[in-house]
Amino acid sequence: MVIKARRTAILLLAAGAAIGTADASEWQLVPDSSNVRFIGVQEGSAFRGRFARFSALIDFDPANPAAGKIVGVVQMDSGESGDAERDATLLEEDWFDPENHPESRFESERIEALDDGTFAAHGQLTLVGVSQPVTMPFTFEVSGATAHFSGSFEIRRLDFGVGWDATNWIDNEVAVQVDLNLQQ
Repeated sequence: MVIKARRTAILLLAAGAAIGTADASEWQLVPDSSNVRFIGVQEGSAFRGRFARFSALIDFDPANPAAGKIVGVVQMDSGESGDAERDATLLEEDWFDPENHPESRFESERIEALDDGTFAAHGQLTLVGVSQPVTMPFTFEVSGATAHFSGSFEIRRLDFGVGWDATNWIDNEVAVQVDLNLQQ
């Protein structure tokens, strides 16, 4: 009876430790010090923009990247580039179309560790209702109960049906940069 009670206590402690470990990889976004940016080229000149409203679910442990999950959601009507005319165009039906597609979403399907100590999240990006595979290389630095996530990827906007083929006016390639401060 004593052996059975000890075995049960050990199993309960092990289960509690496993649950604590699982919880330790869930990170909460610190929105005020985080950014989701985009970089495009219009008439030969680079421009930067950002999304003012976004959320992220980061369940990631650098020691076990394959068990991780990353989900990012951007509110498309919050895109701004600092140019009123361009920003108004981005909200049109041919571009971001936030009236019909209010959110863009990245969801990882697989995360792997790379040889250089960084990581890669392979997943689907859904933009204006079109989903395409995207790989986002990223770094993840943990310091106690805080972490910093920094990733980027490029898309070809026409693959998503964003805008029109006007490469003499605006390039097809758009870079996306994700810089997140997180806490447990």
